[in-house]
Amino acid sequence: MALKSGKRIFKKWVARPGSWLLLMGSLLLAPSARAEGGPSEASLQLEESFLARPMPLVFQEDTVFFKFSWLKPQQLRFQYAGLIGFASVGLGYEFTPRYSAALYYGVLSDTFGGSSVRVHTVSIKSSWRLFREGLLGPVEPRAGFSLNWGNTNNTFGRLPAHYPEKYYFQNKLHLAPFWGAEWALPLREGKWIRGIGLYAEMSTLDAYVLEMVRTRYVGLGDIWNLALGITLYLD
Repeated sequence: MALKSGKRIFKKWVARPGSWLLLMGSLLLAPSARAEGGPSEASLQLEESFLARPMPLVFQEDTVFFKFSWLKPQQLRFQYAGLIGFASVGLGYEFTPRYSAALYYGVLSDTFGGSSVRVHTVSIKSSWRLFREGLLGPVEPRAGFSLNWGNTNNTFGRLPAHYPEKYYFQNKLHLAPFWGAEWALPLREGKWIRGIGLYAEMSTLDAYVLEMVRTRYVGLGDIWNLALGITLYLD
């Protein structure tokens, strides 16, 4: 009972945006050495034992127990465009039947997108299914928002001193609402993949919405960006 309670607390904590980087770092530090000819039965048992072992994390006055196995993603996503770079890859986690979240890394460069400026973007995307599963067959409408952090030589979190106050909107961290749908196809029981999904989304940025509200030169049809992607649902 205590372990289930700890898992619920951990899921609530991991949904906070600031916790993702710490969790992904913990996953990368987890030992996962494998023999060249493939893991032996003993090594698999040792790895499963390590992943299943509860581990305490202390945050101020709160102690949360979690297992490294909880960090195993349920989704692998590949996305084209959508304000997360020209191309991006993400790890997805299913917290409830309707809510999922994913951590993306995207890039825009001369090679990927033909841009003279290289942009790296880290995005935390929260997504909700709008209807119960199966209501529209294999099509699943959904909506949500992303928190996008971009890094390049021309991004800033605070306005540089040589600009007048409120001259520009900060461009390092953005809130990006989106809506779209995914066509999901379950696969026969396999070793790694239980299904595949093809999705399309329309997304925008908080800065675009602000410009639409403040000026008459930007309309509702000017602020949306199309994204296309593939989701692999992992066993």
